[in-house]
Amino acid sequence: MRIDTHYMRQFRQGLLLLCLLVQTGIGLSADQAITHVTTTPLGSQIFYPRFSAPATALSLNESRISAEISGRIVSLEVRVGDRIARKEPLAELDCRSNQIRLRQAQAALQATQARVNLAERQFQRSQSLRKAKSISEELYNQREADVATSRADRQAQQASIEEAQLNIERCTLRTPFDAIVLERLASEGEWINPGQAVVRLLDSQQLEISAQIPVDQADSLAGASHIMFEESHGEYPLQLRELLPVIEPRSRNQEARLLFSERLALPGSSGRINWQSAAPHLPADLPVRRGDQIGLFIANAGKAQFVPLPGALEGQPAATELPPETEIIIEGRLGLNDGDPIQIAPIEVAE
Repeated sequence: MRIDTHYMRQFRQGLLLLCLLVQTGIGLSADQAITHVTTTPLGSQIFYPRFSAPATALSLNESRISAEISGRIVSLEVRVGDRIARKEPLAELDCRSNQIRLRQAQAALQATQARVNLAERQFQRSQSLRKAKSISEELYNQREADVATSRADRQAQQASIEEAQLNIERCTLRTPFDAIVLERLASEGEWINPGQAVVRLLDSQQLEISAQIPVDQADSLAGASHIMFEESHGEYPLQLRELLPVIEPRSRNQEARLLFSERLALPGSSGRINWQSAAPHLPADLPVRRGDQIGLFIANAGKAQFVPLPGALEGQPAATELPPETEIIIEGRLGLNDGDPIQIAPIEVAE
């Protein structure tokens, strides 16, 4: 019996030791499965990145102003570099021949008007004779045709007067827009023909900015509310007019056309456009890749949850629409997988 009791005591001690070892092993395994991490609100990490791209101020109109009639230039006062307001005269042609044609057309109109008056009186008399049956039908029709013909001649003469007046106006070449004179293409005393250019002008008011935007920054420019053009003479506020739906195959850029909001830069100015994204972004080193997706790990009920960031690229700041109060995992995120248990460690604050 003593032997049985001794063996029983040893058996119990061994069983107790085995239970302790099993419990200790389970505890160690559980501790190793939990990842200790630190978290921070997403709002403390977001920023609004700034972008920049080369740009040039372009004039919408660079025109060669040509003569519409033949004539000799009697006056060409503008010089290269002059600023000319819209409708101001550029050159004067000798207009005496056109003035003579106008007077001839006016005299011809008076003669035609006299024939119209005579034809109308004769037709009225014919109408009275017709009622009394004292005129032949053929003569009556002739009087009626005379009225129609004379009235048509009067309209033709009126058109001749309008044409002569228009040619007189064309004797003065005027600028079609507020312009800068770039080049004189003719001289005083020179005979010019229709279509021959006299001056070359550059529109100084209708300007646009042309900028080459990398494809991955096009969306940020489209959503930006504050865009500036910066060149050596200062900064100019802009508004996006159009982002051309064409990608240049070599540079992978899209051309943007922008309008000046306030004052204008000089045509041909080169510089850069600067803008700030309206969408919150995360630093480039914060997102991680899992499979074919890039995203963040957030703390959710004691587990790590992987949240993809659509459109994110490795090595670049990533836009996010997550609420600013979202707790994102900072330390410990690199070895996590979706659904891993986590324990949030307190962040040590340096004294």
